[in-house]
Amino acid sequence: MKKIQTEKNLPELIYDSVVDAIVEGLLRPGERVTQESLAERLDVSRLPVSQAMQRLRDDGFLSAVGRRGLMVSVLDENFVAQLYEFRCGIDLVSAGLAALRADAGWQKRGEAIIEDGYAAGKANDLPALIDADMRFHGFIYELAGNTFILDSMEAHWNHVRRVMSDILIVEKNQKQIWEEHAAILDAVLAGDARMAETLARQHVETASKWLQQEIHDSREPLKRSGGATG
Repeated sequence: MKKIQTEKNLPELIYDSVVDAIVEGLLRPGERVTQESLAERLDVSRLPVSQAMQRLRDDGFLSAVGRRGLMVSVLDENFVAQLYEFRCGIDLVSAGLAALRADAGWQKRGEAIIEDGYAAGKANDLPALIDADMRFHGFIYELAGNTFILDSMEAHWNHVRRVMSDILIVEKNQKQIWEEHAAILDAVLAGDARMAETLARQHVETASKWLQQEIHDSREPLKRSGGATG
């Protein structure tokens, strides 16, 4: 985790730093988090850390463990399903609207993002993969031209980033995801709204089903051994 270098909006900066650490796997699901450890790692005082941790708990990135402790929240199937149901509607509508508005001026930018995604995959650079993925979907939302879509996704952006990190960290998913992105972009640039909507829906549904299955499978050994299932 990077140390905080400025006192401006310090709780917000701490919040962002912790979210980034969770997304990038520097803080793992189930890992205990304390004011003292975060203050030391970020080289800040405990008060703004406490404020940031309360917001992180309210937003679902941290959860209670024991009497007073907090840990990095563990993803569950229901959360993933609901997040992707929300995204499915947003992404489908966005892709269709983007196809109606796209022109040659958008092509270069879209193709550059696709290239960045493939390059990040070849380099096995998870932060760059997540960044490219978010830029691609942000590009589609922007092209859709609907401010309500942008505002809605911004409110849930960090949760989307976290979920995508669990998908993109698996190498076999990386090529498939960027092939799907490229197909969506082709349909958008061709002005084929129906195809763009279909591909966007399939893209989201595939990711959702894969991650839910991974979460389910990871808990099966615990169930068989009689351990806690969360």
